[in-house]
Amino acid sequence: MFSFRKRFPCRQKNGRKHCWHTRLCGSHRLFPVVFLAIAVGLSTVACGPSDELLSRAEGGDAEAQLDLGDRFAAEGDGQDPSAARIWYEKASKQGLEAAQLRLAESLADPDSADADMAAAVLWYGAAAEQGNRDAMRTLVAIHHEGKGVRKDSKAAAQWLIKLSEGGDPQAQFDLAFRYLSGNGTPVNPGRGAKWLTESAEQGHGPAQLHLGRLYLTNGNGVFRNVETAVRWLTAAAEQGEAEAQNHLAALYRTGDGIPQDYQAALKWFRAAAAQEHSEAQANLAVMYAEGTGVEQDPVEAERWFQQAASHDSKMQMALAERYAVGKIVPKNLQQSMHWYLQAAEGGVAEAQLIVARAYDRGKGLEHNPSEAVRWYLEAGKQGSVEARRRGAELFQGSEGVELDLEMAASLYLLAAESGDPEAQWAYGRTLEKGKGVDQNSSAAVDWYRKASSTGHRAARWRLATILDQGRFVRRDVKQATVLYELEGEAGNVEAMARLGEIFWKGSGTIPRDRKRGLAWHTRAAEEGLTESEVFVGVRYFEGGYGIPKDPDKAFRFLAAAAKAGDETADFYVGRCHWDGYGTQRRRAKSLPHFRRSADRGSAASFFYLGMASVFGMTDAKDAVEESYILFAMGALLKDPDAARELVGLRDRLNKESVDRLNNRAMEALEKYNKLWVAYRRTKTAEAQDATAREMN
Repeated sequence: MFSFRKRFPCRQKNGRKHCWHTRLCGSHRLFPVVFLAIAVGLSTVACGPSDELLSRAEGGDAEAQLDLGDRFAAEGDGQDPSAARIWYEKASKQGLEAAQLRLAESLADPDSADADMAAAVLWYGAAAEQGNRDAMRTLVAIHHEGKGVRKDSKAAAQWLIKLSEGGDPQAQFDLAFRYLSGNGTPVNPGRGAKWLTESAEQGHGPAQLHLGRLYLTNGNGVFRNVETAVRWLTAAAEQGEAEAQNHLAALYRTGDGIPQDYQAALKWFRAAAAQEHSEAQANLAVMYAEGTGVEQDPVEAERWFQQAASHDSKMQMALAERYAVGKIVPKNLQQSMHWYLQAAEGGVAEAQLIVARAYDRGKGLEHNPSEAVRWYLEAGKQGSVEARRRGAELFQGSEGVELDLEMAASLYLLAAESGDPEAQWAYGRTLEKGKGVDQNSSAAVDWYRKASSTGHRAARWRLATILDQGRFVRRDVKQATVLYELEGEAGNVEAMARLGEIFWKGSGTIPRDRKRGLAWHTRAAEEGLTESEVFVGVRYFEGGYGIPKDPDKAFRFLAAAAKAGDETADFYVGRCHWDGYGTQRRRAKSLPHFRRSADRGSAASFFYLGMASVFGMTDAKDAVEESYILFAMGALLKDPDAARELVGLRDRLNKESVDRLNNRAMEALEKYNKLWVAYRRTKTAEAQDATAREMN
């Protein structure tokens, strides 16, 4: 803004004030007449509105102050936001509503170095109290979103109420939803419906749409009334509300509470579809596919569904699913995956998971582990527990995916924290083994407990063994037994066997209960667990401990264990055949069992083999020598029957024969020692493998 006063300020000369505007506007005898026209022109500029406005503003005229503030705020060479704010503030303090709004807007400007949101709220409030609707709307937004001040839903609602009472249809619409949802106000469906009606009656399209929907339900401040619903939906549809057009069309298509009218349905579906309303486009596709109200046209149906999917990820998912099964559109797995990929790119977590699975399994898409991981990670970011867990598994070691144990651990943790039992179990194992994280056995146990509490069997079994053995934690056989029983009832044969041991012997706080122990071992034996077959078979063979002998059960369980290669079972099956216990007496059939058992270090087997030699049941050329060696092996392994027979045999032989046979026995011992050592090594290796499998 040009001003002579600003450009050419007054100055003192010889005690008198000399101003350009005075010289130009005043009457001076020495002023040349030739310049009169120029002087008149300049006086018009210098003494025009700018100087008058400044004079009025300085004199306290609020309107002039507002006008002057607007001039300083206007873009151009004379723009001066600080000066504008000063004049706005002067006018605002005099109560000028428009100035208060301008000042508030200036103070709220985030690009201003002098922004002051708290002060802005005060001046917005001053303008709003005078009825300024723009200020009220701004205060609603500020308090609702917490822009520069503390979020205050109640304050926002109060300003909305004032706007609504003043007849603002948008405010009435917004206030209605606050009453319906309880956002800043108590939940009050009746008031919500009232304000929706107020807004709708003023022609507010969205209010008409939602009021129509409200009348299709009960319990939201109105009673269900389809006729009223259709009236409001029609009003909104005629204003071009695409959602109302689609909703109204759906009512006409189904005839829900109104006469079915396919032509009206088509009319409104087409109106909404023309506005790119994806659901309406999909509904049109259905009508063309089914020939509802129109001639059946599969090509047109597919075109409309693709149109719907072209700009709506939800419809991309729907179309992908329909191509997968051939519903509405022809079955086409390639097209199905195309649209799943589109939806995945659009951020649909479910689609991302489906695409990840397809790349992972090579079904629908070419097997590509790296792409699978990428999509698992994307779906995992949106909270997919399965995606996080499977991603972790791939990072732990999969061809085509770079090993990253830290990433695997972090993904397992995210899934575990979401409550996924499988991830809780896996993360516990990660902590116990220290793979990708610092080894922390006690934390691992905590995760096993969480997974176990949901019934995760592997976690429950691991926790039971830890508590049973007292590893990482204080031993608690009682709690371990509870977990073992849950596992046993679920079919875990190892748990059954362990319960059999605990109850048979008693352990800590668990009293001995041999009937219960035998019962659990029997259940494990029935499931084919060799160690329990041996235990139950021996118990029914030997009897005792309150358990009667049962030859049939003894032979059945022992024969099954012997078939699995157990040396103890081999010995007892040999006994059964030798004595006719639980089976027909056939001593010759016992010999292979005794031999296998002897080769594995069974002392008593040597006694029976020796007796077989004595009875002439073998093909040995020298029965005395064979029986002597066999009795000697049994005696060496501390079998009393073999030792007794060896002494008796020695008494019947001369010293020379005894010395010779002792030498032969020593040679046999060397052979048997090799067999026993090899067998022990095999058993040790098997135990180590089992431990390694358990740890992995």
